[in-house]
Amino acid sequence: MVVSFSPEVKLLLMACSVSLSPEKQNRLTDFLGQHAVNWDRVYTLAVRHRLTPFLYRSLYQIPAVPASFIRTLQEECRTAATDNLLKLHHYHQLAALLTENNIDHLPLKGVYLAEHFYPDSSLRISGDIDILVRRDDGFRAIRLLQANDYELNNQQRLHWQQGEEVILDDLHEVSLFKPFFNNSHFDIDLHWQILCFNRHYARFDLNYVRAQPNVSAEREIVLLIVHHGVNNVWQQLYYINDLYFSLHNRDINWNWLLEELRRYGIEEVFLAGLYWCVHIWELPLPKAVESLVNSSRLRSLADRYAENWEADEPSKYSKLIVKQATLLLNAQTRIGKQLTVCGTFLSSRIFRYSIFKVGNRFVYVPKELGLITLFVRAGQSLTRFLPTRR
Repeated sequence: MVVSFSPEVKLLLMACSVSLSPEKQNRLTDFLGQHAVNWDRVYTLAVRHRLTPFLYRSLYQIPAVPASFIRTLQEECRTAATDNLLKLHHYHQLAALLTENNIDHLPLKGVYLAEHFYPDSSLRISGDIDILVRRDDGFRAIRLLQANDYELNNQQRLHWQQGEEVILDDLHEVSLFKPFFNNSHFDIDLHWQILCFNRHYARFDLNYVRAQPNVSAEREIVLLIVHHGVNNVWQQLYYINDLYFSLHNRDINWNWLLEELRRYGIEEVFLAGLYWCVHIWELPLPKAVESLVNSSRLRSLADRYAENWEADEPSKYSKLIVKQATLLLNAQTRIGKQLTVCGTFLSSRIFRYSIFKVGNRFVYVPKELGLITLFVRAGQSLTRFLPTRR
């Protein structure tokens, strides 16, 4: 199978460049001369894939691009750059607060990647600020943030009422927000575990990253692959960019990394992302890794991930969970791992807590009653696949 991209997605792929060479500018000019592009859809997809900074840098000098489109991109980029600076400043304040209170932590994704791996932090549009702490520090970190004007959302306040052990056992993260200006706020995702597919398949924590300092960079890449590739099925192009900049010009222990990913059954998920790093960014690879990426099986898997890029919005909720399971299953080359994917998918859907909205109230049901609530949750999930009436 060879995935066929629309002109709009092809344009986004071509725009992924830090500095536009004359040759690439000529290719973009020729492409726009040969294809009718829907500029409204280009903008929608650029926002959805968080690529507006790359798109602006690549197109602003090309005469065929409408001036109004360039102005819109320019304004979007200015807003995003200001937002990034504010979030980066806030992250440093948050990191200092945790350090002062002897809470070991690791920043994940977003502002961390923008600051340390992107050549210009404004190229990486950031959402929430993600922090990983130890499970033993989880409750203390939440209390510390609450004492500094951070708030839990309504559903997690309900969890909070169940007590420390329940919130740390049921959840792997909480989301907190801190009001900033007018209706704006800073969003913090505080993690004590990173789930791979589901809690029964694999879990990673801060101790995992700290265990071997000589491969800590590779372990951080494992976490990135888990979040971007396994849990979010490479469905946004900035995930591929994150992987590229995390690997570019770095001394990676490829043998260790591939073996570690193979141990968890996610090696081919990584290779699918790597395939697009090569085709979009021309990432150089060691010969042994290059041969894996160029296999026909891997190309087919990479195309299946890329099919998600055409949608105007990323998949969420039940649709995303089905894609996670299907693609992870397709990424397995061993029967044992295929059975593990299927088995943990079923067990994780049965033995879990539930929160139902009854009127204006949220009702918490513990995971011990998961078998009873299964049918209600299944019904709710099925409704998400039904077409929406307009």
